[in-house]
Amino acid sequence: MGALVRQDSNAIGGRFRSPRPLEGLEGPPGALPFLGMSLAERQTRAFLEAGLELVDGIATESDVALPADRWRVLVREDVAVTRAALDRFLLKAREVETDLSWRASGRVGNIASEVALGHPDEPWLVALAPGGEVTEARIGGCVTTEVEVDERLVQFPLPAGQFEADALELPLTESLVLPCGHWAQLLWANLLALGPHLYRTLGGRNIVEMGIRLVGAVARARTADPARVMATYVRMGDECRIHPTAVVEASWLADGVEIGPNAVVRGCVLGEGAHVEALAVVEGSVLAPRATVQRQAMVKYSVLGSRSAAAGDMQLGVLDRGAALKKTAALLDQAIRGVVQVSAWGRLVPAPLGLAGVGVGARTIVGADVFVAPGRTVPPDLVVVPNPASVLRRVPTATPPGIWAVVDGTLVCLDKPVVDIFTSPDEG
Repeated sequence: MGALVRQDSNAIGGRFRSPRPLEGLEGPPGALPFLGMSLAERQTRAFLEAGLELVDGIATESDVALPADRWRVLVREDVAVTRAALDRFLLKAREVETDLSWRASGRVGNIASEVALGHPDEPWLVALAPGGEVTEARIGGCVTTEVEVDERLVQFPLPAGQFEADALELPLTESLVLPCGHWAQLLWANLLALGPHLYRTLGGRNIVEMGIRLVGAVARARTADPARVMATYVRMGDECRIHPTAVVEASWLADGVEIGPNAVVRGCVLGEGAHVEALAVVEGSVLAPRATVQRQAMVKYSVLGSRSAAAGDMQLGVLDRGAALKKTAALLDQAIRGVVQVSAWGRLVPAPLGLAGVGVGARTIVGADVFVAPGRTVPPDLVVVPNPASVLRRVPTATPPGIWAVVDGTLVCLDKPVVDIFTSPDEG
C-alpha cells in the first residue's frame, strides 16, 4: 500500500498492532470507514502527503523490516492520523532526538483523552530514533511529549433544557491523532476530522486556489455572508447524479454518488457509490462506499459503513458494514439524566463529551418501530424486531364500534364505547 514519495527522505512510516480487538465493529482495523475511504487508505494518504514512505504490514513482526538508519514514524493500525499531525510530530522528534509518543496540546488533547475510553496513556503515534530494533516494548516505552497544535474553538448549540450547557464547544484542528477501535471512537474521530477535512479539500490547498474558489463561491452565493458562501462549496467526483431539486451544501462527494429529489445533504463526506434517496436528510455525516440513506430517512452526525442502509432516524450513531436501520426505527442519542455511557472492553465508561448514539454491528437489521437507547452496542448478524405481542396478527370476525387494543397479537375490545370516551360530561 505504501509508496515512496521522496527518495531523499530520512524517515519512514509503518504501523504497529493494537493491544485489543475492535469493539462493536468488524475488522480488520484498516477497513474501518474514515472520511469516505478506508482507515488504511487515509493513513497511507497522510504519510504520502507528509513525504514519507509507508511500509505495508505490522512493524513489530519479523517479516517487516524498517531501516534502522532512519527515523521510524509508526501509527497504530486502528488510529486515524492527518498529514499536519505527522509534520508537527516528526519536527518535534528531531528536536529532542529520542523515542517519542504523541500527545496533542490544549483542548484537542483533552478531547483525545475522552475519546480514548479509559485508555488515554497508550501510544497511538510514535517516532523511533535511528538505531535499534522495532519492538512492542520499545513502542510502549516511548516518552510522551505534548505537541503544540493549532486549534479553533467552535460552539454548537444544544437542545434547550436537556443539558447543563447551552452549547457544545469543540476544537477544530488539522492535527488529529485519534483511535477508532470502538464504534464510539470511530464516530468521534470522523466527526472531529470532518470540518477541517471539508475546509481543506473544498476551500483549496494553496492561497491561489483558495482565492479562485472564494471568488466563485461569492458569485454563486450572491453574498459575502461566510455561512452562505461556504454552503456553495461542493466537490463532486465523476458520474455523480444529483437531482435538480436536491440541496447539497459544503460536502465532498466521491465518484458515482447519487442524490435523489428533494434530498438534503449538508456538511457531509459521501464515499464512492453512496446513495441518498428522495426526501432524505443527511447532515454532518460520513457515508462509506455504497452506503444508502433511504427515502425520508434522517441521518445526522453519524457514520454509515459500506453497503449499510438507514431508513429510520439516527443521530450520533454508527452502522457497521451491511447493517440496516428500517423505517420508523430510531437510534437514540440522549440520556434522560446525566451523560451517556458506553461499554468498552468490559468496562462502562462515559461516552466522549457525554454524547453517543448507538453502534449497530455488521449485517444486523434493526426492524421497524424498534427504538434503541443511547450508548448501546447491538451485536452483528442479528435481526431485531419489536415485541410480537404488539403486532396485529389475528382480527376477530365481530368488531363492533369501540376502543380496541392489540393484546398478544389479537384485537381486544376495551369495552369502552367511543361515545363514552370522546363525549364531554356536559354533552351527556
